[in-house]
Formats: sequence, C-alpha cells, structure tokens
Amino acid sequence: MTSNKIKEKVSILVPIYNIESTIYKNIQYLIEVLSSFLDNFEIILSNDGSSDNSLSEMFKLETKYDNVKIFNSSKNCGKGHALKRALELASGDYIIFCDADMELNPYSIKNFFEILENENADIVIGSKRHKDSIVNYSNIRKTISFIYFIFVKLFFRLPIKDTQTGLKLFKRSAIIGSFPRVLVRRFAYDLELLACCHLNGQKIVSAPIELNANRHFGIIPLSILFSTFVDTLAVFYRLRILKFYDNLFGDNRGIESENKLVSIIIPLKKINNYVIESSVHIVNQTYKNFEIIILPDVFSDDDIKHEIFEDKRLIINATGNKPPATKRHEGVLISKGEIIAFLDDDTYPEINWLENALRAMQSENVEALGGPAVNALNDDFFQAISGYIYSSVLMSGKMVARYVPAKVQYVDDFPSCNFIITRNLYDKVGGFDSNFWPGEDTILCNNIIKENEKILYTPEALVYHHRRSIFFGHFKQLSSYAWHRGCFIRNIGGNSLHIAYFIPSLFCLYLISIAAIFSVGVDYRLKYLSLIPLALYGLMLIGSALSTFSLTRGLFKAFGIFFSHITYGIFFVKGLLKNNN
Repeated sequence: MTSNKIKEKVSILVPIYNIESTIYKNIQYLIEVLSSFLDNFEIILSNDGSSDNSLSEMFKLETKYDNVKIFNSSKNCGKGHALKRALELASGDYIIFCDADMELNPYSIKNFFEILENENADIVIGSKRHKDSIVNYSNIRKTISFIYFIFVKLFFRLPIKDTQTGLKLFKRSAIIGSFPRVLVRRFAYDLELLACCHLNGQKIVSAPIELNANRHFGIIPLSILFSTFVDTLAVFYRLRILKFYDNLFGDNRGIESENKLVSIIIPLKKINNYVIESSVHIVNQTYKNFEIIILPDVFSDDDIKHEIFEDKRLIINATGNKPPATKRHEGVLISKGEIIAFLDDDTYPEINWLENALRAMQSENVEALGGPAVNALNDDFFQAISGYIYSSVLMSGKMVARYVPAKVQYVDDFPSCNFIITRNLYDKVGGFDSNFWPGEDTILCNNIIKENEKILYTPEALVYHHRRSIFFGHFKQLSSYAWHRGCFIRNIGGNSLHIAYFIPSLFCLYLISIAAIFSVGVDYRLKYLSLIPLALYGLMLIGSALSTFSLTRGLFKAFGIFFSHITYGIFFVKGLLKNNN
C-alpha cells in the first residue's frame, strides 16, 4: 500500500435511510474523493426501508456507475442491520463503513489506510475525541457522546475513546468472522462489533476525522436513549456473561472454492405462502450452489404460478399423504448434494445462512450442525406470543438456544426445522425414522451421538420461524412435543435423559401438593412456607413479562408460560406412562 494509489480491492458500505434530496450528489462526491487514492473499489448502498424516493435515487447511481451495488430492505430494521446486509455483498480485501450524509469528510479514509499500515492494525476507526480531529457539531451531541464514552469505558474497557463515529476501516479478515455475530440492529451495533473484534485479538486504533454536522438535532427522545441503554447492557451480558462472541469462524473463501452442492429439503402438506417466502430467501443466499427439494402431498399448475418456481434449482415432488420424516428421507433419496439441509415450510433463512453454516462446519470439522430458529419478523400478535414463550429461558431452559442466538456449543439433540448434515453421516446413521413425528429429529440426533459424532450449534446459521397461534396451535404442538419426549425417555433414553424435561411435571405435582395442604387442617406456617417457591416463580414470570417492554405482550407471555408449563407437565407424564412408541 505504499504506491500512490491503493491497489487492493476496497468495499465501502453505505447505509441509506430517507435522504432522497442529497444521496445522489453525496455518492457522486464520495466516488470522486475515493477515486483519487483507491484503484479498485465498490460502493454498496444498503437501503434501510426508506419511505421517500431514496431507493429510486440509488437505482440511478447503480445505472450510472458500474462499481455501485444495491441492497434493499423493504422494512426499516436499523443501521446495524443495513451494514450487515451490505457486508454480505462485499468482496473487498478492506471494508469501510461510511455514512451517507457526508458529515464526515471521506478524504480522511486515505489517512486511515496510512495509520492501518504504520500501526500494523486490523481496524481503524474515526474518533471525534482524537486530538487532531476537527469537529463542528451541537452541544447536545457532544454531551451525549461524552456520557456514552464514560459508560463504555467503565464497562467495556476498549482501547478507544469513540465507538459511534460512522467512518471505520476494517481488514476483511478482522470483520468477516465478527459481524455475523452482531445482534444489535439499531443503536449499539458499533460497540458490539468493536467489542467482539477486540475480544478476539484484533488491534483497533483511532484516527482523526473532520466532522461538519449538517443536520439539526433537538432533544433526543427518551425512548431512543432507553433503547440504546438496553442494547448496551445486552452487549455487556453477551460479552462478559454468556461469552457469546467466543469461537468465531474465519473467512468463507475456502468454502467458496470447495463449492459443495447443498440439497435443501422442505416437507409440507401443500404449496403455501410460507414455502414461497422461504424459497425466495433461499434463492437469494450468498452461497449459490444448492438445490431446493419441496415435497408436498400433491400440487397443481396453479399452485406453482409464482415466479420463484421458475428457478431451475427448485424441484417439486409430490409424495402423497406421508409424515414429514418419510418425506424428508424421500427427499434425501432424490437429492444430489454432498450436504443435506433440512428446513420446515414455515421457516425462512437469513441471507448468509448457508455460508455461515458451511464455514462453521469446515472450521470445526463436524458433519452435523444446527442453528437458531428465531421468531419471524412479520408474525401476528398471537403468533408472536408463542414465540416469546418459547424464547424465554423460564420456558425453555438451556434449550432456549433453539429459539434465540446463543453461544457456540455442542448439542446432543436439535430440531429439523434448521438442521444441516453431510450425506455421508446421514447414510451412516440410517437417516430419519419414519415412525416418529414429532421426534424424528431426536432419534436422528441420538443415532449421531451413538456413532461418537458431534453436532455443532452456531448462532450464525440463523433462520426465522413462523410460530403457531397461542390459543390453539401452540398448545397442541407443545402437548405433542411433551408426549413424545415422555415416550422417548421411557423407551429410548439417550439424548432425552435430561432433568429439564421433568421439571414441568414436578411443577404440576407441586401445585397439586399446595392444593392438598390448603385443603386439610395443617399449621398455617407450613401453608405459608409451601407458597415460597410459587412466589419466586411468580417473580420470575413478572421479570419475563417486563422483558417484552409491553404491558399487553407481557401479560399474555406470563400467562402463556404458566399454562405451557402445565400443558407440558401433564402430557409428558402421559407419554412417560406409555408402554411403547
């Protein structure tokens, strides 16, 4: 990087939200500045659900400039989300974050590269608090920035004074393993990313910037300040308590060179809007070498009129009325991939789901992997309540990793709504047992463990899952899960022998014992003592309800968890008392 121009390819990621009046001239100016010292660069504009004409202006730029790419999100999900999506399209050896308003002079980037080389750093970030920075912005912003700096310094001890300035330079190797682990979408994504990089040994240094604020900032709403505070505490919890950012996986370029065919298998009753949604997200994966095998009972020409079914990688095969386990196994038989990925029709994957999963499998040398199936973003209220219940630690215990991103770990049981396995291992363990549903995935995983193979869990292999409605589907599904788990414990054992599965039934027994104590003439002190565990349980329900930050959602969640415990406890005992499968 010592020549007049930097020869390596550089990707500049620019989040966009509602700046239709200035975006065109701003990006033109950015290209003009970058061309003076970059020989090979691309600009990725990531639209964060703009409600004005910003997207139209972005298309004009893409048409005019060959090195401008666009990612478009129809929903406003936050700046962090926009940058993550942009990174998935980036191919540069260096990655730059740059705000679209041009408040930060992009010519500073040239100095960033010099500092990167001189300091032998991995990351250079612009800092308003650098002694050589030239800053012109409001006292309100200065005050808030200083308070946040003190807070971050006390809790995170990063070797920098400013995490929030929107101009940053990364070596690709420094960011590619870290950014998929970032969960904050809006207010503290900078802090989360830098904390993750610092934890994993990346050298971060600060650089001076020139800031000329061109926007007026009044009083910042308390809701934003509160959300930022909550997001920051969540990052601290994941960093220090959960150890969520450990075990990062490296670049994906080795995976791209291997280019293994992945067969994605989706069983379902009939073609529906969910499987169309899922297929659209699969087709847009950053990893491109796959086939999709969709297995309905029957289908007609009208069922497949959607344009997504014109993609040659989609195979639709009518199976007749068969259980999902049988459908999945038949899908494997007609598939061609070296790797088999199982989804349900009501799940849809993140854009880098396959890329992240294959990178993790290659890095850890494993042949089976699962990832979280988080609550779908567009579920209705009663579906969302079901999702809140499942994703509560109070409901799911350590199994909560199935429903929310958790730390990298090995597991002995994982659901087939997001499960990836090599064909070699699938054949070795005999595939799915068609006699079970639900529970076929438990049997498969049990057979994998018997072969002394490992099942890796990584939060980066993420899909979204549409939940059942709380008033009928949720409890019907839960009762089936509980009944089968009881059967498995009695007749199979293995990976079902966890004390956590017994707790709801013990809770039901405890409630019955309380009723018995209060129905007979025992000492009042014993009555009060018997209520202490119930009071503690009530406090935990209240805490779980408060975590939704909504009175209505919180009440439904709390009552839903209580009745879910009762439902699971009763049907678990029924399954446990059954003599055979």
